[in-house]
Amino acid sequence: MTLSFGMASYSFVFRFPTLCLLACLLCTCGSAQPDDLQALPQVPGNGEGTAPLHEWPTDKKIRVILDSDTANEIDDLFAIAHAVPDTSIDLLGLSSVQWFHHLSGPNTAQQSQVLNEELLTLMGRMDLPHPLGSDMIMGKPWGGYEPRDSPAARFIIEQAHATPEGEKLAVVSIGAVTNLASAIALDTTIKDKIVAYMLGFRYDFDGGFWNKDEFNIRRDLNAANYLLDAEGLELHVMPISVAIQYTWDREPTFAHLEDARELGGYLRQRWEDHGGPGASRWTMWDVALLQAFLKPKQAEEIAVATPPENTARKVWMYQDIDEAQMESDFWERLTE
Repeated sequence: MTLSFGMASYSFVFRFPTLCLLACLLCTCGSAQPDDLQALPQVPGNGEGTAPLHEWPTDKKIRVILDSDTANEIDDLFAIAHAVPDTSIDLLGLSSVQWFHHLSGPNTAQQSQVLNEELLTLMGRMDLPHPLGSDMIMGKPWGGYEPRDSPAARFIIEQAHATPEGEKLAVVSIGAVTNLASAIALDTTIKDKIVAYMLGFRYDFDGGFWNKDEFNIRRDLNAANYLLDAEGLELHVMPISVAIQYTWDREPTFAHLEDARELGGYLRQRWEDHGGPGASRWTMWDVALLQAFLKPKQAEEIAVATPPENTARKVWMYQDIDEAQMESDFWERLTE
């Protein structure tokens, strides 16, 4: 048999036994039982094995670092306002991360650092460590995993090593993951001491397809790929295709902020300045990840395979959130 494709011609010689064998291999009719189908992975992909899942202790507070590109959008500030007073966790520090692009202006990590310090001052928490992150992406514009050393990356390393045996450090990244990826690249021994939470990507749950064409991922694609490739690292991803469910209307939000005194006024002013008069709604992307981490019962996760261009393994993907309960909890915390 000769098959022609464009300019090329290929010849295949099939004998009858070969065709019979091929037909048997291709025909799977009746071979899969219901129990077999139930045992298949929840989504297709190239991942192997199961995703690591640390069991957080119930008798002690989780050690947490929040890593934020605060000057990028307003939802970062709302996330910080929710996390800092949370007494259910041991918040070790708030670090700033870059979000550089051609419209951002220079020194984006420093821009975020300024807002972090303003918020901490308003909340009376300047005692909380707030290290500055790198203003450059990991590696080069065309790829690479060369780490970016910074006080924020060093702080993650320090706190990972300070985490008691048998426990882990949660790093919640609500911007590009430059600082976290760089910390692990600078000291790979901390990888098994960290549980990483990141906001980014889009994800098609029906087909099991990843889409890296998303703001946080574009801000440091190298760092995002580094975390996906980091075998053994427990990684939880909040895709924006799920976080978009958590959208607030301006008028009810402003009404709640009136009860939050000076902090509420600051957050309202940031909404008005950053969003402008047309910002009647805002998606609280970053708050969605933070609250899903703080109260896992308000979110659903499944183990999914990494993209085919990355190391074949499984990571955790949020597939749904209880946005109504999240919003209720947020205002209860902020106005108490």
